[in-house]
Amino acid sequence: MARRVIAFTAVLAITSAAGAAAPQAAAPVRRASDRDGSAPDRVPKDRVGGAPLRENVGAPIARRLIASGDPGERLRGIDRLGALGTPEAIDALIEALEQGSPAGRDPRARLAATRALAPHAARDSVRQWLTRELTDTAGGPARGVASPLAEIIRGTAALALARAGDKRALAALAGALVQGGPAGDAAAGALRAYPPASLQLLTGGKKRLPPAIVALLGDLGDLRAIERLRPLLGGEDRAAPLPAALALAKLGDEAALLPARAWLKKPDPRLLMAAAEVLVYLGAPEAPDAIAALLKSDITRLDGLRLAELLPSPKLARQLEQSIPLLPEEARPRAVAAIGRAGGAEAARALRGLVGTPEFAVAAAFALAMAPGDEARSALEALAAGPRAAKEPARGRLLARAGIVRALALRDAPAGLEERLRSMLASKDAADRAVGALGAAALGLVDVEELVRGCGPTTKGGGVQPEGAACDEATLSAAARGALARGGEALAPFAALLARLAPDGAGTPGEPGAAPSLAAVAAGAALLADPSGGALTTSQLAAWAEGGGPLSPLAARALGSRDDEVVRGRLKRLLNGSDPVVRAHVALGLGRDPAADSVSLLAAAYRFEEDAAVRRAIVRGLSRRAEAQRRRTLVLARDLDPDPAVRSLARAALEGRELDRPSAPLATGVAWITIVPNDGAEGAAGRAARVVRSDGLAVPVVADPDGVLLVPGMPPGPSSVLLASAARPGDAGHR
Repeated sequence: MARRVIAFTAVLAITSAAGAAAPQAAAPVRRASDRDGSAPDRVPKDRVGGAPLRENVGAPIARRLIASGDPGERLRGIDRLGALGTPEAIDALIEALEQGSPAGRDPRARLAATRALAPHAARDSVRQWLTRELTDTAGGPARGVASPLAEIIRGTAALALARAGDKRALAALAGALVQGGPAGDAAAGALRAYPPASLQLLTGGKKRLPPAIVALLGDLGDLRAIERLRPLLGGEDRAAPLPAALALAKLGDEAALLPARAWLKKPDPRLLMAAAEVLVYLGAPEAPDAIAALLKSDITRLDGLRLAELLPSPKLARQLEQSIPLLPEEARPRAVAAIGRAGGAEAARALRGLVGTPEFAVAAAFALAMAPGDEARSALEALAAGPRAAKEPARGRLLARAGIVRALALRDAPAGLEERLRSMLASKDAADRAVGALGAAALGLVDVEELVRGCGPTTKGGGVQPEGAACDEATLSAAARGALARGGEALAPFAALLARLAPDGAGTPGEPGAAPSLAAVAAGAALLADPSGGALTTSQLAAWAEGGGPLSPLAARALGSRDDEVVRGRLKRLLNGSDPVVRAHVALGLGRDPAADSVSLLAAAYRFEEDAAVRRAIVRGLSRRAEAQRRRTLVLARDLDPDPAVRSLARAALEGRELDRPSAPLATGVAWITIVPNDGAEGAAGRAARVVRSDGLAVPVVADPDGVLLVPGMPPGPSSVLLASAARPGDAGHR
């Protein structure tokens, strides 16, 4: 053992001696300018270019970048400090963001800094800065408050504090909750996303809790809050029992029942509203009567309508009917829909009467179509068989559409619907043919190919050349919408027609650069089932994508799968364009881009995207990518995006789920839209539009000759409609 140690020591000694002798043996290195024989300049090892080494790397150079007048340089500096993550780097970043500095006035820089500082939210200086970003609503345009990114910055700061979860961070969020307004909403959303590990950290052990904190405890769904909330029901604070009872009801605790039943006997409207809401959440048998009492009062009628929508009951149908003329005009269709949701014989009777009222005819017909039970179906059958339906074509179409909706949404078609649709399909009235074609295509009564066969482009104008009675634009447009209810195979004939309608790639035959015809817009629904664009040429897709209009979004999505050196520039312009719907579809298309570097385009687009729907589409697109670069953006979206849907989608994408698939089979929802000219003049017929579904996909459609759009295949959730302009300059638009 001793010999081994001695040998090891000898090796070290020899190595050290060799290292010491090397400088003596080596000749000095001279620069070309040192030929006069003077001694060369010696550059210290800790200096580069005459400056200390530490000033050329790390935090010092990042400080200089952040102070730059170039926004891109500022972002690089912030990214560098965030990547370093050292105490020195974090202090430097906080200092650079002081109000009045270039970075402090730049909303993009502040958002990037908020994300970079989020992992360090437990530090006092970072927590204070995040709290300021959460609560500062009076900074003016110099602080970027007017920027669309202000809401995202606020929400990101709140999420960063909630993720930290320490006592001081939660205290800051609790203060924002009490403050209310945008800061309070952001704080509540963050705490729902990241509930505190201990409710004591949120309540602070206070005997009196602000109503905002009490309401949040009910929303969190944490049963540990019950013990904290129950004492508030009988406390000395008169303002505490109402929010405490509602919070307990949301948690399913029946301790709130006793005070709620007592409040029903009081004349105070506040107590009546609180009692009814508690009874609704707990599903108490007295709930319908409590809602009916609210509907009878001018003060509480709108609250009663809201609760009737939450708890449909046949007992409410009559009171809702009586409330319709007393409600504000914009709330009346909601009451009609609530009657339908209530169901039962009384609801069917009320809606049957409202179908005869021009103001509520469409709302009542749709409510009957969606109402559960045999009574509603029988009411539709009786109305359709009545003499008025035969004498009044508009009424007949209304009831036929209601039957189509019921058949698609509830799989409960009224008797005689098929015969009526076949008869309408053979009618001389274009509006009747449209209803018949839509129903026949949606319900599979005819082969869609029969409605498209023989149709092709004309030599002028891009319309369709009829070859037989079945081929006209009204029939085509309606059949294309009907095919949405059945998916890919039913849409295939329209994909072939769409390719024939634009052979030159510009939109219409013989007119390069012209807008697509109404027939092409209607047939464009086929792009919904074929994200690649099918037989359409890349130039066709590019012209439609850049031309705007109803076909633009789906064409932009398909363009992403055709990416090459020529298309890339167009994709970048569309991805940075002003239309968020088009931006979202470009993001979906980039998910199918054959080029691996498209993931970088998606990541860059997400960073400062203002629209939540576009960020959802970006996450969907990233879910299809396999490159490692996607992970950083998905983690950022999962942890710090203020939109709950974006966070949920990002979480699913990180778990390996592919989120962007063609809708097959399609959803059973149906949208019913009526286009009414503002001035009462004609002009609603044949209007092109795009319907943006709740999943973000935009469906190009063309209205029936009577100005109605029935769009099947709609997933649940809110949707929007944008009409293509048809008015000449100076004319009134349409609603």
